[in-house]
Amino acid sequence: MVFDAISTDAITAVTDGWYNQLATSLNLSVRSFQLLQPPVVPVDDRSLWGCFDVPPETLKYNRWYFSQPDFFSQYAAIANGLSFPDSAFAADIGAVTYAKWMDYLNSLSSPPPPNTLPTVWFQWAMVNAPSVANIGRTDLSTQLLINSAQAALQPFEGENARPADFSPSFSDLKTTLLASQGASFSFDSAHDNPDVSDSWVPGDDPNYFGMWTGSSPAIRISRKFALSRINISASFTHFACVTVTPGTWYDSGLLHLAMVSQSTPPWIDSSDWETYFGASGTLTHAIGSLLAVDGITLTLTSDADFTEEEQAIVKAQVSMGYWPVYCPAQSSVISNTVTTSPGSTTISMQSAPGNPVVLGFNVFGIGNYLGGGV
Repeated sequence: MVFDAISTDAITAVTDGWYNQLATSLNLSVRSFQLLQPPVVPVDDRSLWGCFDVPPETLKYNRWYFSQPDFFSQYAAIANGLSFPDSAFAADIGAVTYAKWMDYLNSLSSPPPPNTLPTVWFQWAMVNAPSVANIGRTDLSTQLLINSAQAALQPFEGENARPADFSPSFSDLKTTLLASQGASFSFDSAHDNPDVSDSWVPGDDPNYFGMWTGSSPAIRISRKFALSRINISASFTHFACVTVTPGTWYDSGLLHLAMVSQSTPPWIDSSDWETYFGASGTLTHAIGSLLAVDGITLTLTSDADFTEEEQAIVKAQVSMGYWPVYCPAQSSVISNTVTTSPGSTTISMQSAPGNPVVLGFNVFGIGNYLGGGV
């Protein structure tokens, strides 16, 4: 196969046009939408939840190219990297006050429940140490938050760990889709809009795949295809944007504490903040919601003038799935067909009803995800 230096730009341009058309047709915001390539076709909870990685900062998330950590592992590592020891509390309120406070606790007939300790402290301190009442309450609240969050994580770690769950479940996603509206739209590369400068990731954003899943955008077949006139007729029986919510193992307050605090405590090692939240950190973005569709019918025509050899190559890749969805064929779920002739290529893709296909995510910077507006 012959490679061409500018073919990546051609594929990127036509894919940006498709991205904009899809966003417009489904009323998606280019300020947060990310296209998955290839999409996820879950079959159960684990395969659905397993796609909730930390998304890269790119409009097209090529899951073959990027190696992203999953959200749970990042959260768990952060949670286990936080601590607020009694020594830090004692340092903030003073050794004398700490000794008096401990004497008070020991004088009680039974220790107060941990979740009431910040309030019990505040009531005692307003009489006995008012100047440090507020900072002491803050310290004990932080200690309670960390300890509670780490306790909630325990069932999901270790040898007999429960799977890290999210909402929606697979069955809930199918139910939501069944009650959702459908959509039909068309795409014409001769009149598309490849301008993504107002999107959440403006500028050069390569697609990394060429004409079919796994192919290089630099091969001449991909360039011919991308520079041809491409027409698409697409319809979804149902589509929905569904909020993605971590399960009981997750505490947004803890993650917010970790993000806004760079010191020790709450970090055991303050350099870890940069590891997760710095400019090159591993948790700078998170998935707020997913775009799922059901009952895809897509027909694409191209006037690319492929040689007989190139036609044979294109036909041989039918199981891999083609641009723009890149959905590999799956028995009884996804079917792909292609017919070629000189100056004409027709590609059809269908998904069987009742099988959700996750086409993309709405992605937010970790500050916005946590409600901090950052």
